[in-house]
Amino acid sequence: MLSYAVPFLLTLAACFSIQALGLRAVGGRTSKSESNYFSSIGRIQAGTLGDPEVMLLGSSVTGRLPDRSQGFEGFANMGCDGGTAIDVLRRMDQGILPAAPCLVIEANYLHRALDPKPSEIYNAMQGAWFQAGTWIPGFSAYARPSSFFYSLLLAKKIGGFADPAADDDLQVTSAPARPDTASALPLSIDERELIDELVPLLHRLQKKRCRIVFVWLPPGRGTGVAVSAWLLELVAKSGSEWWDLGNEAEPKLVELTDGVHMGAPSAARTVRSLRKGLDH
Repeated sequence: MLSYAVPFLLTLAACFSIQALGLRAVGGRTSKSESNYFSSIGRIQAGTLGDPEVMLLGSSVTGRLPDRSQGFEGFANMGCDGGTAIDVLRRMDQGILPAAPCLVIEANYLHRALDPKPSEIYNAMQGAWFQAGTWIPGFSAYARPSSFFYSLLLAKKIGGFADPAADDDLQVTSAPARPDTASALPLSIDERELIDELVPLLHRLQKKRCRIVFVWLPPGRGTGVAVSAWLLELVAKSGSEWWDLGNEAEPKLVELTDGVHMGAPSAARTVRSLRKGLDH
């Protein structure tokens, strides 16, 4: 029995060592896995490590943004492919996930949260495997061997993020601000119920000294397309900040790979603009 156990343990140790070296070579985490599910789980697990100053919460639009693993210090990307920031916010409120001093909430696809059905990612965050991955990188979704391969493919598709300290941004002169009043437009029952749930949740996070900033990320909505009334009411009633970064960005600086997601240069410009506006 011992003759089988020793080679097995040595092989396992060698695999974990190679895995650790691979993670170090890519900045601490991979950026893409073989599915949206594993990509999202990996981002969230990596986001719980250390003490990031800013957590980026949202859909796959947020998931394309660079963070500290690409040299953008202080930023942790916790975007959920096919999901929204609400799954992560709920787990923060429950104490399952930590919350950074500043939470940037993507507004672009927040309407998906109107569906009351819990997502697979939300359910997974309370599992033992997810928790193990937040403590031991080798057990995390971002350390899966396939993740290294798919991250290389994604990098070839979207390009490089360039220097995090560069001055190249979206040329936006505004900054996050609190809306004066909520919208006066009528809301649906689903919208009202979601607002009634999230306003107390956001207040609880604010009492923990979390700054909440809702941001419409590039691409913009287009000329004459207004922000949903329920979203503006949520921002106003929760005492959060709002920033229409996507519509105010210089269009020539926003390049998309598929009509929805930004290429790496534009994603890097977006994080530089976020950093500048949040510090304003």
